Amino acid sequence: MTNDSGALSIAMLPPEAAEDEALVGRLVGIVNAAYAVGEAGMWVAGTSRGSVEELRGLIRASEIVVARVGDRVVGCVRVHRLSETMWGFGMLAAARDAHGTGVGRALVAAAEQLARSAGASEMQLELLVPGDRVQESKVRLAAWYSRAGYRAVAHRDFAEDFPELATSLAVACDYQIWRKPLSRGD
Repeated sequence: MTNDSGALSIAMLPPEAAEDEALVGRLVGIVNAAYAVGEAGMWVAGTSRGSVEELRGLIRASEIVVARVGDRVVGCVRVHRLSETMWGFGMLAAARDAHGTGVGRALVAAAEQLARSAGASEMQLELLVPGDRVQESKVRLAAWYSRAGYRAVAHRDFAEDFPELATSLAVACDYQIWRKPLSRGD
């Protein structure tokens, strides 16, 4: 992806970036805007999927990778170790004007490469889905993950595993656990 501002670049944020109010605000805005569309009707009105403090903590923990075009942040993903051999990613979000430009694909590739370089042999993600209906945005996202080599391996009740968050749901939801083996050649 290129535009007048430059080429797409992907990088892990350094912990001190947590103190950059404009950057953290931009990331919170991107995440909440993306999830407001992708998870429309799934959460109680006014529920945010990411807060300033949450993002600051993840940045301090070296778990946030950002995509930029020139100096402008256009997306992010959280990447973290789940076990010695498995890493996970989540909070994948792209700015609305960056949809369809390869930002998400580049962020997932970066997350996979970070995991691979740390010795992981498998990557995991969790996909929240409404339990009572088909949500088209989730169907498209599942197909996208499938094309990227991920496979659903489990289906769990969100309220059972995350009771403190379930009170913010507008509808009963499940979450799917998806995994992909990471080979050295991916």
